[in-house]
Formats: sequence, structure tokens, C-alpha cells
Amino acid sequence: MNILEKVYLFFYGLKKKKAIKNQKKLPFPVISIGNLTVGGTGKTPFTVALAKELEKKGYRPIILTRGYRGRLKRPVIVKEYMNAEDVGDEPLMMVMEGLTVVKAIERYAGGVYAIEKLSLTDKDRVIFILDDGFQHWQLQRNLNILLIDGYRGFGNQRLLPLGSLRSPLEEIIEADMVFITKQENESLKGEIQEKGVKNLFFSPLSIKGIFSFEGEKITPVGQKVYAFAGIGNFEGFLNSLKSLKLEVVGYKKFIDHKIYSEKLLRKINSLASEAQLVITTKKDFVKIGKHPSLTDKFCFLDISLELDSSAMQEIVRKIS
Repeated sequence: MNILEKVYLFFYGLKKKKAIKNQKKLPFPVISIGNLTVGGTGKTPFTVALAKELEKKGYRPIILTRGYRGRLKRPVIVKEYMNAEDVGDEPLMMVMEGLTVVKAIERYAGGVYAIEKLSLTDKDRVIFILDDGFQHWQLQRNLNILLIDGYRGFGNQRLLPLGSLRSPLEEIIEADMVFITKQENESLKGEIQEKGVKNLFFSPLSIKGIFSFEGEKITPVGQKVYAFAGIGNFEGFLNSLKSLKLEVVGYKKFIDHKIYSEKLLRKINSLASEAQLVITTKKDFVKIGKHPSLTDKFCFLDISLELDSSAMQEIVRKIS
């Protein structure tokens, strides 16, 4: 282990020990969704899929998220009319799916805020979903779900800053359930099982389609497209477009959670002059859908992750 990794691990351990010592508990079940690596495992679409499945079973899921890069510090119930700069892009995505989302830096405070503002009681059958919660030890959870990208696995298996691991690999056994997301990967599956994981499932990627910024589904098979996005797994985005038989004639990759200015969007439109469509992700769409400089060429890719019945049965059994 490199000296930089040792330093990271030292402070990681201190933070974890302190957080667990002062851990707080909400009066409703908490399901944590998280990952071992930096970005791109599908936490947001998985959280949406889980929340919708819980709703079908008569529960009232409430998502607790820090709203990464959102400026608001106080707890707030996220609404569609809010700006990504204030609450973050991923919370807006989840709200667009009709879900209840609370943005709060301190997730316990967010849960307490939701209970008070929404007048929640035991009759509501509330389940809190802790978004990006594997490293958020301050809140006690009843079920710990870990996601691992089926394309990228554990990367080079090095800790930050030399690799993509946010937590040591051996902490995988702290998860109650592990999901390989997007693509089946037999070698990765074997590697995970060798680490002692028994509750291992697969959550496949499902492409809903390409949509205009007005929400109309379009079928641009064979068309030339220009792609841009600020997400954790840009390669996966491009692969999804190619699977739809689109000809990607150019693309621009931005940092995760990128905020777009009018000037930048005009530049993207200029770079895409040879393309028939300019395609981004839904995560980026929630940040740029109101910009006046957008043309009819702009649209977004909508994806989801699927949960099979056996996985949901196990989740419900564990939280019951």
C-alpha cells in the first residue's frame, strides 16, 4: 500500500470510528444505498427503482440525500421547480420520478425534518432510503446495500487518491446485500463471492429511450448525434447510445455534476453542427432544461436499473 493510501486510510478510520460512536437512530427503518468506488455505479437509478417497488408494496419511501454540490445547507423537501445549484442534480432527478426527497447535509437531521414537516406516523409505513450511504456512518441503518459496477468492478483496486476505492475492499462484507449493476460479470461475481459475500444479486440496465426536453419520446435510429455529459461513467453513456444504433459523430466529457452556462451550451451547439441531435443524460437535463439557448436538437437519454422479485423479497424480509 502506497504512503498516500495509508494516509487516506488513517483519516478514513478516524472519521468512521467517531461517526459510529455518535451514531443516531430514526424511528423508522433505514435502507442505505452506497458503493465502494467513486461514482458511476448507478446509485440514483437504483434508488428510484427501489423506492418505486416499495411503493407498490404499500410502503412510503422517503429518500435522504446530501444533494452533492447543492448550495442549501439546511434540510429541505426538494421540489421540481427548484434549481440544481441549490439542491443538487440527482435529487431533482428523483423528484421528477414522483418521489419524496429530502436534501440535508446531516441525514439524521433530514429524517427528523421529514417526520415533522410531513407529520409522519407509524400508519404511513415509512422507509427512509439513505442515498450514497455506505460511508455515512452517522445514521444507523437497518439494511446496507452495496452497488458494484458490472463494467468497471473495483478499478485498479487502489484507495484514493491512487485509485477509485472510497473504502477498503474488505469492508464489502459489511453490506447485507451486494448488487452487480448494469452488466453481468462472471469474473467479478466470483471475486465478490471469494470475499465472503453471500447475498449477491444482479440489477440490469434498462434503457427507457431518448426524450425531447418537452418529455416526448423520439426514435432517432441511425441518426448522427453529438453526446455530452457530466457523469461518473461517461463510457457507459456512450455505449448506451451506440446500443440504440446511433452514430456518435462527436462527444464532450465534463466533470461529474457539471454546471452549464449559457456560453458553454452555445459552444456545445456549435460543436454539434454536423449532428442531427445533441444528446445528454437525464442527470444533466435537470440542470439545463430551462436555458433559452437550447434548440430542438437537444434531447436526453433516460435509463433505469431493474430489481427482480427475489431481490425485493429479500429486501422486504430483512427490513421486516
